[in-house]
Amino acid sequence: MFKYRYIFVVVFIAFYSCDYFNLKKEDNGEIVASVGSTVLYKKDLSNLYENGLTVEDSTNITNNFIENWARKQIILQKATFNLSDKEETELKKMIDIYREDLYINTYKNDLVTQNLDTVVRKEEIRNFYSANQNIFRLKEEVFQYKYLSFITESVDAKNIKKLFIKYDVIEIDTLVMNDLKFAISHLNDSTWFSYKDLTKSIPILKSIDKKRFLRKNNFIELKDSINTFFIGIKDFKMGNDIAPLEYVTPVIKQMILHKKKLTYINELNNKLIEEAIQNEIYKRY
Repeated sequence: MFKYRYIFVVVFIAFYSCDYFNLKKEDNGEIVASVGSTVLYKKDLSNLYENGLTVEDSTNITNNFIENWARKQIILQKATFNLSDKEETELKKMIDIYREDLYINTYKNDLVTQNLDTVVRKEEIRNFYSANQNIFRLKEEVFQYKYLSFITESVDAKNIKKLFIKYDVIEIDTLVMNDLKFAISHLNDSTWFSYKDLTKSIPILKSIDKKRFLRKNNFIELKDSINTFFIGIKDFKMGNDIAPLEYVTPVIKQMILHKKKLTYINELNNKLIEEAIQNEIYKRY
């Protein structure tokens, strides 16, 4: 059986600034609008406004908010009043379950934040990696590389090339800071990057065959109409190879922390049940 009810909508919208309301008053404050028995108060609008708004801007913002609120309430009340008894019962159960889950998860998350040891040690990472290497298969090539680009006519390119291949970081840094015009550099070749990240950082690489990268200790020199590009490939791994530990360390940290969290929550659940039994709060009949 369906319940029907006619919804009366009363919306009080005045032309006012955010500093003045000439509205109906109740114990809870000044009323801005109402839909049936649901009321919107002036205090509910307090977070709408920013400093420096004109009277016209604040009026438009307020009127739009009230109209959107009214539409939502009208539809909500119409939907509520036309639910069957069975639908209403099922929805109330779902709402109760959702409410319970919100309380429980908030409580558990607070305890996890307060008590969980979030420090992941290098030994833990190495052990996890060694025991689970097969789950860390690469989906694409990854590279360790160094990179330098500069305006071709700005320096002695041959000298820079020698320093780059020799990997004289101090000398190159000095040149980048003082001599090379508009130089861009990445000289830390201990970090691993995917092919996608590599070509994003150095777009000119998209114009050459990827196979040119697939050699260790490989030097590549490229030029366009303005710039010279030096790329040194220190090492690489192919797709489906086991990922280098350094490349997957952030993921491993998250996996270890997630495992710690699950262990902590499981222990917490058991502890709470034991306490409830000991304190005779929880009884089975």
